[in-house]
Amino acid sequence: MKLILKFFAKAPGKIIITGEHFVVHGSLALAAAIDKGALVQAEAFEGIEILSKTLGFYSSKKGQVPLSLKPTLEAIKATLEFIGEKKGVRVMIDSDLPVSSGLGSSSAVAVATVAATASAFDHKLSPEEMVNLAMVSERITHGRPSGIDVNVAVYGEVILFKMEEKPRQIKLDKDVEFIVCHSGIEHRTSKMVSKFSEMKKSYPNLFASLVASSNYFTEKAAFALMNKDLTTLGAIMNFFHSVLSNLGMSTRELDQLIEKALESGCIGAKLTGAGGGGCIIALPKSGEARVVAESLKRKGIDASIVKLPLGGVKVWQEKS
Repeated sequence: MKLILKFFAKAPGKIIITGEHFVVHGSLALAAAIDKGALVQAEAFEGIEILSKTLGFYSSKKGQVPLSLKPTLEAIKATLEFIGEKKGVRVMIDSDLPVSSGLGSSSAVAVATVAATASAFDHKLSPEEMVNLAMVSERITHGRPSGIDVNVAVYGEVILFKMEEKPRQIKLDKDVEFIVCHSGIEHRTSKMVSKFSEMKKSYPNLFASLVASSNYFTEKAAFALMNKDLTTLGAIMNFFHSVLSNLGMSTRELDQLIEKALESGCIGAKLTGAGGGGCIIALPKSGEARVVAESLKRKGIDASIVKLPLGGVKVWQEKS
């Protein structure tokens, strides 16, 4: 019996701890991989075929690509061209990340797809190559993405990220737990990024000062996280949410989740990602994540625990 090799890649989603939106305008942002993500299986194929329970189906033999799969298709084409492969590929995508939630669903799919596609032709991509190829997909999805989601999906761990620079890894001596709460409301990242940037036109100097402040407090947040100074980290998170909320990035539902998280004993809480829906993250006191998460669940809130740090994209083969 002939052995068949199957090629897999799994990339994580992310939370942004501080600096979202401001990162697009030059600020640092602090972000981390989470234990949900996208799993992609790839194999050489005549033509291109994409199968996904959540995004739909596409076959180059059957014509027009659904809008939901266009970013993925373009990333596949870019990867095949980059590795010099003329043959096509079939990819099967499975993700446990909710879409349009601020947890990096599209980036996890893009990175895992790029990595699995290259692997199917025995080509190992460098982290930088994976980032560049996955950004093909992200630019179609989000317009002007900072690249933070893709970098977390590739490198994992906890990173300090600035556009046009290689991310800096933040080393943690001990695990730190966050709680992620999902509002159940989808958002459009590109719309929220555009809305945020409107302030720059009306108040350029005030906007520049906020970007500088975001950069400063993100550095402080990274230092607090490294030293497990949760009190300082929580205070910075609360401040960021207040600023983002005042700039129109939050919603009544997100603010209510923040209130309930703080009421349940968290030190800090804020929206994560673009806002306008999606998720919040909350920082419990050390050792209290399980108790707080259970309390939030009893209130009917979709709450899960994330333990940092976690790894980035993984690529492997299986025989069948």
